[in-house]
Amino acid sequence: MDNRWTLRDLNEVVQWCSLRNTQGIRCTIATLTEYAKTPDQALQSFELNIDCIKTIAEHSLNSSLSVKPTSIGILFDRNEYFRNLNLLFHEAQDHHVGFEIDMEGRNFVADTLYSALELAKEKQPVTVALQAYLDRTFQDIDLCKMNGISVRLVKGSYFGDRNDFATIKSKMQQYVEKLLSKQTLFSIGTHDPELIEWLKNQITKQKNLVEFGFLKGLADRTKIEMVSQGYQIAEYVPFGPKGDAYILRRERYLETLKQLNRSPVP
Repeated sequence: MDNRWTLRDLNEVVQWCSLRNTQGIRCTIATLTEYAKTPDQALQSFELNIDCIKTIAEHSLNSSLSVKPTSIGILFDRNEYFRNLNLLFHEAQDHHVGFEIDMEGRNFVADTLYSALELAKEKQPVTVALQAYLDRTFQDIDLCKMNGISVRLVKGSYFGDRNDFATIKSKMQQYVEKLLSKQTLFSIGTHDPELIEWLKNQITKQKNLVEFGFLKGLADRTKIEMVSQGYQIAEYVPFGPKGDAYILRRERYLETLKQLNRSPVP
């Protein structure tokens, strides 16, 4: 396990997430199979996601599966994407594994949200990521909550309506306040020390309303400390042999922070 950001295969996932679970940390597992451009590539990703669901269940991991729409067909065939997503969702339900839909580039937001709404009609748990750098997220929070969809709020690592750090942080706080007003559990993915402290102060008596999500490779000390303080903590754990695009986004994030003279939580 020599890669800071990712794991190689499901064997490493089982070892890693078993350890994290003993530390009180839930895992969100994702396959590194984004940007499938052909039916064969989408099928390979689909089958790997099926294997992941079965592995989570077999080893009783406190973990959910997160699916990227571009990994299962949205790039070339919306109907194939919807079909694959629906099959994965039901496989996860059959194995009592949590199911999340990741959010990618702005061009995929509408179809991704639509697919989450379709799954939510079955009255089974589903989570979707919403991005703070998109202006539409304010309305999308209402839409998700009206339809029983859990939200994982993230800054966004592609290209959005906003790219100014301070503006995105301000919008993230606005979205958090809106989510808190709903009085239902949501997740937030951030490594910003100021934002984390601000949110901790907002929920001093309602720690059960928020799950703090962190990436594998960052905030290891903070994860353990916050668990000991009674917070709900999750770690995003991607695996697979094709992680170049994902790793590039992570390194770009750190470089951006460096340019802003900022650091993530330790």
